[in-house]
Amino acid sequence: MRKYFALLSILLLLLTVAAPILAQERPSTSEWLTDDGRFTTLLSAIEAADLEDVREGDDPVTLLAPTDDAFTATLAELGMTADELLEDTETLTSILQLHVIPGRYFFRNLTNGPTLDTALEGESVTFDLTDGVFTVNGANIIDTDNITSNGVIHVLEDAVLLPSTVQEGAAVDRAHVRFAHFSPDAGIVDIYVNGQLSEFTEVAFGTVTDWIEVPAGTLNVSFAPTGSTTSRGTGNSVTPGSWVTVAAMGTAGAQRMIVRFIVEDFSDIREGVARVSFLHAAEGAPIADVLANSNLLIATLAYPRSLGNNDGFDTREIGAATYDVQLVPSGATEPVLAERAGFPFTAGVNYFVALIGTPTNLQLVIVPTTVGNAS
Repeated sequence: MRKYFALLSILLLLLTVAAPILAQERPSTSEWLTDDGRFTTLLSAIEAADLEDVREGDDPVTLLAPTDDAFTATLAELGMTADELLEDTETLTSILQLHVIPGRYFFRNLTNGPTLDTALEGESVTFDLTDGVFTVNGANIIDTDNITSNGVIHVLEDAVLLPSTVQEGAAVDRAHVRFAHFSPDAGIVDIYVNGQLSEFTEVAFGTVTDWIEVPAGTLNVSFAPTGSTTSRGTGNSVTPGSWVTVAAMGTAGAQRMIVRFIVEDFSDIREGVARVSFLHAAEGAPIADVLANSNLLIATLAYPRSLGNNDGFDTREIGAATYDVQLVPSGATEPVLAERAGFPFTAGVNYFVALIGTPTNLQLVIVPTTVGNAS
């Protein structure tokens, strides 16, 4: 027994001596991030904010480390460049502090979904593990339990966490945008926003996409045949709170495709009526009148640039009811260029109606949007 205790004492002594040596062999947080290669933006941010406690601090911390790809995605959502964020040290510091949790927390400590305070006063983060997907505040976590000399690092794959004040500011400065593919010979297209491939790929002719939110300001949109690097597009300014349909129309093969930013009216609608916006998007089709149950609703709707300042877009409010909608040559009642019979227009709903196609094959696209549940 005396021999056993002697051996145990020697083992404990060796562990006590070895522990500091092992700890010293572990890289610091800065060294680990640098060696990994995925965190150049994060390293620049830590340096700009002068967060020495994160880089080399004595107190252990858990760092949620966004990759460069995560920063790229979040900066695009905020409408900022990396340089602009690095110059805004107040915002930058608050964002970084939200990614620092005092203490060392490993994956095993986080699987039950705790909410933990961060280094940003008054802000916490919540972890979740559901169906094998590990997240914090909705951001995906990969590559867990990277141990450094002053803590542990978990990697954020697709997003940077944002403090509530930053989220609120971003929400105010947003515009609503959707995209319409009305170019009949362009084939299936991919849509690029500010030079980046959007979520809308392989979009077919006649499609109007769902709404997305983008930062207000200059927005560059282009439409490219799927698999091609050749695109047609344009840039325009979108204002906070606006609802804008960006439509591609015209013949791509003849180099006459145009991309239009169409600002729609989404203000409150009077009780008992629907708001209907009409777009003439069929190159070469006649100037048209819009009839609702044979009554003139809009006169002289022309394809953009084909009739002076007529931009081919007009909006009306109509009583909520079921209508036969027809487009006919201006000043005539026939032939009917395109129609939709028995279409119900619901009170309080915005409708986008487009005449699309070629002069020999015209059709109407009708898309409703209910504000508050845009679809």
